[in-house]
Amino acid sequence: QIHLIPFDDREALLAAVADLPDDVARVALELPLRANLSALDNIALIPLYQRHYDAAESVRQARAILDQLGHAEIALLRDPDMTPAQRFVTQLARALILKRPRLVIDRPGAMLYDVPYPAFIRQLAAQDGMTGTWEIFDFSWNQALYKE
Repeated sequence: QIHLIPFDDREALLAAVADLPDDVARVALELPLRANLSALDNIALIPLYQRHYDAAESVRQARAILDQLGHAEIALLRDPDMTPAQRFVTQLARALILKRPRLVIDRPGAMLYDVPYPAFIRQLAAQDGMTGTWEIFDFSWNQALYKE
């Protein structure tokens, strides 16, 4: 379930991001990947350090989320070798592996300039097993892009 949350100006958007509670998973340009790690390792860091799973289980969970998103082929790519869409999928997987009920995608156009991003996000959200509420924080002048 995807909801567009439109903002009329940058200050209002930034204030809304700053007010997000800690139990929200977030995908944003200012939450970059570790450039020296593969997509799989970037994702596996979350269960490894936040949930204290061992390395094998963390990698298994990371691989499973990439499979679920339909992008298992990017597992071994490092950030410099990824397209913007592949980088976004990795960031999204890193947020989804937190298993929080609410996901905020902050200004996706800044990250997804190589694909028609509203359709790309809808395609990812439609994958089997995607749950929770996905919110897109974007500027009001981009609302027309989200019309199906």
